[in-house]
Parts: sequence; structure tokens; C-alpha cells
Amino acid sequence: MHEKLNHDLIALNGKKPDDVVAERHELVLLFDCEKSNPNGDPDTGNMPRIQPDTLKGLVTDVCLKRKIRNFFGLNKPDGTPIGDKPEEMYAVFIRENAILQQVMESPAIEALAKAIFEKDFGQKPEAWDARKKARKAKAKAEETRPEDPQKEEEVSPADDFKKQAYRAALLRTFFDLRTFGGVISTEGPLKGSFYGQVRGPVQITFSESLDKVLQLDATITRCAVASVKEKKQTEDSESGDNRTMGRKHGIDYGLYRCSIHISPAFAGKTDFSYYDLDNFFFAMKNMFVDDHAAGRHLRLVGLVDFQHTSSLGNAPAHKLFEMVNVEGIKEDKDGRKVFKSSGSEFPQGLYDYHGSAPGGVEHYEPVPGFEPKNGEKNARVTARKLVWEIPEIQG
Repeated sequence: MHEKLNHDLIALNGKKPDDVVAERHELVLLFDCEKSNPNGDPDTGNMPRIQPDTLKGLVTDVCLKRKIRNFFGLNKPDGTPIGDKPEEMYAVFIRENAILQQVMESPAIEALAKAIFEKDFGQKPEAWDARKKARKAKAKAEETRPEDPQKEEEVSPADDFKKQAYRAALLRTFFDLRTFGGVISTEGPLKGSFYGQVRGPVQITFSESLDKVLQLDATITRCAVASVKEKKQTEDSESGDNRTMGRKHGIDYGLYRCSIHISPAFAGKTDFSYYDLDNFFFAMKNMFVDDHAAGRHLRLVGLVDFQHTSSLGNAPAHKLFEMVNVEGIKEDKDGRKVFKSSGSEFPQGLYDYHGSAPGGVEHYEPVPGFEPKNGEKNARVTARKLVWEIPEIQG
């Protein structure tokens, strides 16, 4: 049980941290990339993803989810480093080099699933292996092998509770399953099961740059080789030394935008709590902090949360998103729209943009048009700028 939130990035409004999220949230996320690769495409040699018709850059939802998972692979929910105590991390299911079947069949998950099977579903301990025992008995009677797929069938109602117990155990253990959902009906205890299809409450759209991006392609060299075999291959080259060639891809600059939707209906199915939501917001604010590299430099510049007062929402999402207005500072030149600072069709930096959005930086504020009415105590929709580094529109 959690007595308080770690970061107070959401308004509980009388709820407890462990309560399931009951209000709908819509978010706008803005980040930029400068002289690096925001999201390479393996099908094009790791070149930055772009829309072929508009030349605008793309970043997949999976890319951003990976950064949130990586954040909790390095830090505890309160934001302090894990160090050499991985048992204190926010458990993540999809992690580097994991074998998912082994994770699902671990002794800890099985023990938790058995406890849920008995306590939450009221099943007797001996019913845990009821299906296996029944199959063996039937196989023996029919003189068939127990693993014969033609003889497998549901023989005990308890088996359905067993699958639900495994699903619940995985959701209680892993933050990313509660948040994003996942497919856990592969090899393991839920193989082929309906209960292995988990849809999470947090859904992220593809990110698209606001304008065209200029792709960069740089050749790099290495003054060492990886093996004796590679050394022999380089001896026949013109230079005759150990130099090998490689490439780095990126863009000059791009400002990207995406939308995030949080559904209370699916939060109830995965037990996604206010404690999880507060930590999720914190991870989004900091997901790029430990992600910097020579070929990857992303920066969060805008994060606006619209909080509704009902589970279905009190305003259409697209109407709220239209209130977050970010645009390039441009002028007309020879019949073209170009950036005022450089005269180019391609942006050079964040200074080429300005914008505005409703909400306060330190607290939620009523969204214009959705303030309290007719004796209502709370605004139907409130907004908060969790991050806002974009220059404000003047005048």
C-alpha cells in the first residue's frame, strides 16, 4: 500500500494513491531532436523515419515506450538510481535480453498466481493442477499420450481461474503491462489464451514533426578492427591499415508532437492506479535524461495534461488538442513559406517556433469553455503544463 504519491504530478481530489484511475486524461507531448537520429528505420539502413509525401519526421509509439521502460530500468519510482539493488526497481516486463516465457514461469510469478487463485477466486489448492491430472487420467484410460494435442480440452472450471490468476499476477508485478498492456499469450502459462491479450489504459500515437526535416548522412571511421579475419581483409585495401568505415544518420532539427490517451475503463482492467499514473508522468518528464548519445539527442519541450472529471471524458479530445497551438515563425518568400530566422524551409532550432497552451505550470487550471457551471464544484476539464519550454506567442 502506498500512503502518498512520489511526485504529486496529478490531483487526487480525495482519492487514494492505490485507487484505480477513474478520470480520463488526454495529453499533448512535444519533443525536439537536434543533429541526431530520433528513431531509425531498420528497413532503410537506420535512416530517420520520414513521411515520403510530406518529408515530415516520424517517431513510433514503441520508441517512446522503450524510453519509459528504460527509465525505470535505471531508477526507482521515487527517481533515485537503482544502483546495485535491482529488486527495488519498478518491475518491467519487456526489458533488454529478457526471455518472456522464463519471466512468466518464474517461481515468484507462480507463487503469486497460486495465492490469487486461492484467496481472490476461492479455489482449493488441489484444483491448481486439476486439468493436468484429468488429462493424465483420461490419457491412461484411452491409452493415449497425455501430450497428444488431439486429446487436450477444458476439463475443469478451475483452469479458467488459473489463467486469470496468472494474468492478475503478471499485472500486479509489472508496471509496463499495467500501463501499456501487452501480448502474453505466447509461450508460457497463458499460451493461446484469451486472457493473454492485455490492452493497457495508456495509448500513445505516432509522433510527427511539425515541419519537414533535413536528413543527414555522415561517414565515420574506426582505427581498429574487430578480428584477425577482418584485419586480413583490410590488408588488401588501399590504405593497408586497420581503418574501417561506418555511417551515422540523423536530422538537422525537428520538433515532434504526439497525443497520449488514458482510459479509465482499461485502467480498471489492469489496476492502473494513481500511484502508477504519477510515476508515469514523472518518467515522461525525465525519459530523455539518460538517453543522450552522440547519435541521439532528444529533449522534452512540452507536456500538457488535460484531466476530465468523468471516465468517458467531458470534451472531445481533438478539441482539447487544438488548444495546444505550436507553429513555426515564418514569412512569405518567393511564394514559399520559410522560417523567418534563416529563410529556409527547414527549422534550425526551438527558436523557430512559438506556441500557447491552457493550464498552469504548478497546478491544474480550468480549461476555457469547460469551467464550473450551474453550481458545479469542479471544472469539467482542467489543464496543467507539466513541461513548457516553447516560447510564448506574443500579441
